[in-house]
Amino acid sequence: MTVTATPDAAQPAARTRRPRGELIAYALLVAVALALRFLDLGDRPFHHDESQDAYFSWTFWKDGGYEYDPLLHGPLRFYLTAAMYTLFGASDFTARLAPALMGTLMVPLPYLLRDQLGRVGAFAAAAALAIGPSYLYFSRFAREDIYFAAITLALLVVVFRFLSAPRRYHPAVIGVLLALSFATKETTFITLFVAGTFFIAVLISPRRDLVIGPVRAVGLDAWGWALAAFVGVYTVLFTTFLTNPEGVQGLYTGLDYWLGQHDVGRGGESRIFYGVILTFIEWPALLLGAIGTVAAIRRPSLLRLFLVWAFVLSLAVYSWAGEKFAWLVLHPLLPLLLLAGVGVQAIWDARSRWYGKVGFAVTAACLAYVVFASYSVNARYRADPRELLVSTQSSEEVGKVADQVTAKAKAAEAAGRPFSVTIDSAEGATFPWAWYFRDLQTGYIDLGGADNAPPESDVLILTQGARDRLDGDLRGDHSGREFPFRVWWVRDYDDLRPGSAWRYLTQREPWNPTGGMPEFLYERR
Repeated sequence: MTVTATPDAAQPAARTRRPRGELIAYALLVAVALALRFLDLGDRPFHHDESQDAYFSWTFWKDGGYEYDPLLHGPLRFYLTAAMYTLFGASDFTARLAPALMGTLMVPLPYLLRDQLGRVGAFAAAAALAIGPSYLYFSRFAREDIYFAAITLALLVVVFRFLSAPRRYHPAVIGVLLALSFATKETTFITLFVAGTFFIAVLISPRRDLVIGPVRAVGLDAWGWALAAFVGVYTVLFTTFLTNPEGVQGLYTGLDYWLGQHDVGRGGESRIFYGVILTFIEWPALLLGAIGTVAAIRRPSLLRLFLVWAFVLSLAVYSWAGEKFAWLVLHPLLPLLLLAGVGVQAIWDARSRWYGKVGFAVTAACLAYVVFASYSVNARYRADPRELLVSTQSSEEVGKVADQVTAKAKAAEAAGRPFSVTIDSAEGATFPWAWYFRDLQTGYIDLGGADNAPPESDVLILTQGARDRLDGDLRGDHSGREFPFRVWWVRDYDDLRPGSAWRYLTQREPWNPTGGMPEFLYERR
């Protein structure tokens, strides 16, 4: 088995051919990706984590106060979201604008790998990033994972273009991207482990010159610039533009904090969780990726073998790690989608044979399911925990309550009357209200176990414990109603049977009941 930097000898010549139709196709795909990400971007109710990102970006924008805290991951997204506020104002739309742009930026990147993936395969991978359910959903979600995925893909592109045709500027670009990755999320350590073990395996193999040759070719000074680029970007970002010198310890404090969280088991999910997501939501990627794996083994290249390695090892590491949330599936999914592109290329290359024609039918079925799954999670059940990608989500009613309270506040302001809101902060219920009511006179008090009288506020939002204690005091001059606050699905995999699996695949019918947490809205009469 011969391993090459590119799949075959014919591919390098293809670099000089840049058909206008191919470029137009990518431009249209990017436009579709952008439109899908912008459509009703601010409309879905904010998840707890999203509202924290939006709110702390807003406080940084307003007051300049930010210091790196590993609990909230890296600083990059706070800076970028604050930049969106500066350009377009603070709103639900602009709070998600930077993630939407990062998700869109990923779409054309496979074009730069078309020599290794094949032109059809690269476009197929780009299409999967543009319309696939997971990448579309988390491109419309204000968390750092889509930033991390975009930077990881950019790193992959630069590294394997460097190994194919090294340029002196490549190491500096790698240094910048690596610093941006650390400034986004501590899972960069996992990425380095996955990539590092692969390249160690290559270096002890007979094909070590495929790596050593390019590294030597650019010269020692190029690697000096790489180190300088990394240190410079890392220092500026972690020290909040040199205003907080202690932030330079972020590399250590982040690793130390998240290693300590391993046994906490945040998310409470089984080790098979990501496998379940891939099976029920991303099975087209699994199927086409399996075809791509066969093609990678039959006609190996460094990139193709790396994609197989990265998918298997990433899935194993994230499944082992204590914290398990749906957004983390993006990271093993990324190499899988590129492998799926290799699979589509193999089907295209065999199009004149009978199994190629079967492959076209399989690809068409995969595309149909991708559209169904993407519509289901991004439009139909966008805040419904029956979707495996939806993690303990604020209900649709939360957005309506926020709009209702904000409208009353504006009416009071127009009439020259004061207006105040009190939020019961018990059970971590400060968010997402802190984001929604950022411009209102709002107090956050744990009322669940207190024995004092209820605050004199125009609006109170209470958890169950506070409502049970204060309802008698409030009922006289307030009208109250219950609404669903958080919704979730605690999945019991023992209830998963072939019949229930089929109903979930085709109808999104949960195989055991979903649940949630209520809150209570009290408005002065």
